Formats: sequence, structure tokens, C-alpha cells
Amino acid sequence: MTTKKYQKWLGLSALVPALAMIFMDQTILPVALPTIRADLGASEAALQWTVNAYLLVIAVLVLAGGKIGDWIGYRRTFVLSMFIFALASLFCGMSANIHWLIAARALQGIGAALMFPASTALLMSLFPPSERGKASGINVSVSSVFLILSPLIGGYLVENYSWEWIFWMNLPLAALGIALVLLFIPVSQRGNVKIDIWGFLFFTVASTALVIGIMQGREWGWASFRISSLFILTVLSAICLFWREKRAAHPFLDIALFKHPVYKAVNISVFATQFILMITVFRAIFFQDGLDWSPMKTGYVTFLSCLPVLFISSIGGFLSDRYGPKLPIAIGFSCTIYSFFWLAYLIEGPLWIVLLGLFALGFGIPLILTPSYASAMNAIPPTKAGTAFGTISTIRSLGSCMGVALIGAFIDNVQYFSMNRSLPDESPAVLHEIISGGAKGQEIINNLPLELSQKITAAFHQALYEGFFYSHLVLGFALIAVFFFVFVLYNRKSAHHLPDTPAAGWD
Repeated sequence: MTTKKYQKWLGLSALVPALAMIFMDQTILPVALPTIRADLGASEAALQWTVNAYLLVIAVLVLAGGKIGDWIGYRRTFVLSMFIFALASLFCGMSANIHWLIAARALQGIGAALMFPASTALLMSLFPPSERGKASGINVSVSSVFLILSPLIGGYLVENYSWEWIFWMNLPLAALGIALVLLFIPVSQRGNVKIDIWGFLFFTVASTALVIGIMQGREWGWASFRISSLFILTVLSAICLFWREKRAAHPFLDIALFKHPVYKAVNISVFATQFILMITVFRAIFFQDGLDWSPMKTGYVTFLSCLPVLFISSIGGFLSDRYGPKLPIAIGFSCTIYSFFWLAYLIEGPLWIVLLGLFALGFGIPLILTPSYASAMNAIPPTKAGTAFGTISTIRSLGSCMGVALIGAFIDNVQYFSMNRSLPDESPAVLHEIISGGAKGQEIINNLPLELSQKITAAFHQALYEGFFYSHLVLGFALIAVFFFVFVLYNRKSAHHLPDTPAAGWD
């Protein structure tokens, strides 16, 4: 008979398979994207949607996922989320075309959006306050291991088996996780559900319209009626969201929190960090398309570049406790800025040179995120904790989503202008088909005379390098601006008093 003393640790172990699925999914897919594109004949925009359909659904639903957990109980929500994620993974591996894969990835996002808040709530219910720090630390460490190993696993599966296995491997993990949860985690109580439906709808419409508009701008035309309508819809929905949340009794987004300069700085740091992290998706594609690396080599290099995350998070926490958050955040921003400028100019160097730039990002990100979360905890009253961290989770997911959309749009446009400069006589439609990387573009190249085909291929490779160079250069300068703005906010005194009354829409 399992004693109560060990019940909590068995319960923690029951959460591990779900953590494996969620965190492996974040870094295992980019390694497989070029292979998926070739196998399914996908365009570059459609390929980006396989990443962003998942991220967009999480950004929109993660807060609602917490309310669903309150409504039906967190254990039941957690089991449901693993079932949905496993079913979606099965559909991903069975995808006959890119549209099927995108739809299945969106379904995966629903599972993840339910799983994130449920896993946190279950962890808190298993341990008393005096042990939650230790349990959370173990949770983060285990998550980091899966995050780091997944590019290596993905590269091996793609190169030696097929890309479908990066999804199908979730099925036994989900089965194990459901069994362990039912065995070792007690049934959780249901709570009161209060959520601002109008705020949720306005946020959903604004986020979705903005992301679709940015990602489809090149394909539909930036001045087209559809794109213009989406941007107008974004602005109107954002205005309605702001108006609604200022008046709602239980706001979906508690805007008053952003009057605190430190909390504002934390959200800007988290958003910017998640935004720039999405460059890893495009790096994985460039390594294979531009540098002719194999999936296995891409996975191996990505694995090495993630290794610093294992020990830097604890160092960031130590520095924050000892010297305050500004020191580790300053070091973190400096490392990330260095990473982008270094790789922009030296990506064609030897592997050890490239790794120096990649390592810097692995060092910098946890040095920004860990002290930022600690700053938020110290700046916000305990009764507002649920509201504050729910908002940060949404901002973080939205940062990832916007990163894929904006970085992808920027690289696409840089590549187009590069190709247009090298091949001024070619029609824009032909250049777009070639840049999109789909089967139609490859067919165009194959049907051209050899000399012209070689010229276009050379121009395309030059465009790949320019897209990589300018994206890293612009992101490096953007990080400098964010760094400056964040530190202005950290040094500003707050004259705004946050009420201790919890926002019942969240807490």
C-alpha cells in the first residue's frame, strides 16, 4: 500500500509523460520541417502554419483551459488533454497533405492549452507550500531534459525512419501518462467558474486576425481586401477588448496590472524572449536548405546549443536572489544580442564558430526568464498571483505565435527582393513560387534550360543567406531597443497601487 508520504512523489512522476510530450513537441518539429515540406509538397507559408496553428490555439485557449479545469476538475481535464494530444498526434502522423497536418496541429494545441494550467494546478495540490519550490524545480529540470533531447531524437527519427514518428512516439507516452495519473493522483475538486466571455471573444478575434494577416500577407497581397479587412478587424477587436476589460467585473485580461512598471517590464521581456526564440524554427530550416546539413546534424547541433538551459536557470535564480533581477537580465540580454550579431556575420564559419553563437542564446534566455518571473512574484500582491501569471502565460504564448508570423514574413520578403535583384527579368509570380519552396517551384526550376536553372538556384541560395543575415541583424537591434526600454521600466518607481481584491475571473 502506497503511503501518503510517497503519494505526492508518485503523483509528480505521473506528470512526467505529459511534460515529455509538451516540451519535446517544442523543439522536435523544426528539425523535421524540410523533410515534411518535401514529402507533402508544402509551401513555405504552409510549413510555417504547421508551427503557428499549434501556437495560436495555445495563446488563445490557455487561459480558458484554466477555467475548464475549475469547471470539471483538474485531474479529469489533464486526462482529457492527454487523450486529445495523443489523438491529434496520431492524425499528424497520418496526414496525407499539409492541410490535414495543420488541422491536426491545431488539435494538438487544444490538448496543450488544457494541459498547461491543469499540470500546474495538480502539482500545487500534491505538495504543501513548503515543498512546492522543490517540486517545481524538479518539474523544470525534467522539462528541460526533454526540451534538450528532442532535437537529437527528431533528427534520428527523420533520418533513419520517417517524420511521422516524431508524432507517433506521443501515443505510448500518453497511454502511460493517463494510467499513472489515474493511479497516483486523487480526484480534484471542482471550483467556481467565472470568465468574461466577451473579453475572451475579443481577444481571440484580435489575435487570430492579426496572425493570419501577417502570415498570409505575401500570398494574398499586403494591399488586398482580405488582408486589409483582417487588420481592420484586429484593431476594432483590440479596442473592444480594452473597453470591455476596463469595465468587466471579472476581466479576461486585468489591464490594471500593466500600470506597475516592473510587471510591464516582465511582460515585455517574456514576450520579446519568446518572439526571438522562434528564430530557431527558421534556423533549423536554413541549416538544411542553406548549409546542406542532414536532419541528424541539425538535431545534434540544436541539442548542443540547448545544453546551457540545464544549469543556467538555477544560476539566474541565484544571481537574482543575491544581486537583484537587473544583473542577470542584463547579462541575458547581452548574450542574446551577441548571439544574433555573431551568427549574422559568421554563420558560414566552422562548426565551432557557429556553436559559439548558438550557445550564447542558450545562456541568455534563462537568464532573462528566471529573474523576470521572480520579479513578477515580488511586484504583485499574492491575491493577484493567478491573474498575473495567467496573463504572463498568455503574453508568452502570443510572443511565440507573433515570432513565427513576423519573422517568417520578414525572411520571405527579404528573399523575394534578393531574388528580384538577381533575376530582374523573372515575373514576381515565378519568384514567389520558387521562394515558397513547394513542389510547384521545384517543377519550374526543373523545366528550365540548364544554364538558367543553375542561375536561379544560385540566386535562391543567395536569397537564403540574405534572409538569415538580415533577420538576425534586425532582431539584434530590436533586442537592444527592448533591453533599453526594460531597464527604464525597472528603474521607474510605481505610483500605482494594485488592489488586493482578486480578479475572480481568474483566481
